[in-house]
Amino acid sequence: MRADGDYGRDPFGKAVQEAEYGDRISTPEDRQRLAPQIRQLAEQGYVIIPNALSPAQLDAIRAGLDDVNSGTGFARSAFLGEKTQRPYGLLGKTDSVWPLAAHPDVVAICEAHMEDQIQLSSLTAATLHPGQLAQTLHRDDGFYNLPDPHGPLSVSSIWALDDFTSENGGTLVIPGSHEPAVQSEPAARAINVEMPAGSVLLWTGALWHGGGANVSADSIRRGVIILYCRAWLRQQENQYLAVPREVVREMPRVLQRLAGWWVVGAAMGFVEGRSPLRLLDH
Repeated sequence: MRADGDYGRDPFGKAVQEAEYGDRISTPEDRQRLAPQIRQLAEQGYVIIPNALSPAQLDAIRAGLDDVNSGTGFARSAFLGEKTQRPYGLLGKTDSVWPLAAHPDVVAICEAHMEDQIQLSSLTAATLHPGQLAQTLHRDDGFYNLPDPHGPLSVSSIWALDDFTSENGGTLVIPGSHEPAVQSEPAARAINVEMPAGSVLLWTGALWHGGGANVSADSIRRGVIILYCRAWLRQQENQYLAVPREVVREMPRVLQRLAGWWVVGAAMGFVEGRSPLRLLDH
């Protein structure tokens, strides 16, 4: 990352801006290695990375989410799920999810798809209990009031902490529905994404999708939901208020950056004319 003030005479000039926006977390080698997954995300609107977590990692994340869920009731709206526990601000509530938010493969795919610097938009969870109805299909970037067509604005992900099946509420997607020509919910039937625990599903913010119905008799379906957006867009969840500063100080530098504690494009995000990272370091 560039040092404070090291922008020459014109921080808004083309050379500086190109250098700034070329400063990514992932490397070109990361993005090349993941070229097939990046291509599928662009073409189909979603991609699965199977078994991205070890059993030990999975156990730690389950324990962390279960602890948070112990104090979380069901959501209070049909859209959020009246039989779904949906805690917010997970970044500041359990460090078990930190490796998910900064997972190098996910970050590389997001940066490649958006061709831009990225940040965390929100970090929540959804634990679907038996009897939860399917969620209304929607697009995650629908709240950005920009005219179509426009480039990719966000990428969403959900980490499966339990096996995702068509019975317990595996996420619903409509493949290909992210295309600019698809302005309203398409008539095509949504499919349930099935994947083993420890896997992650990524989809572009323009894809029509929703939470599936949990029609099982006694199975819960736990998932950690992480949304990423371009670094110059407003985050859906206000990370600066949701995560206490003392918690941010404990985060790895990459995660601090993803949470928004840095300067974008040489001019966005300053505190007293300097990088907010200095507030954490001093």
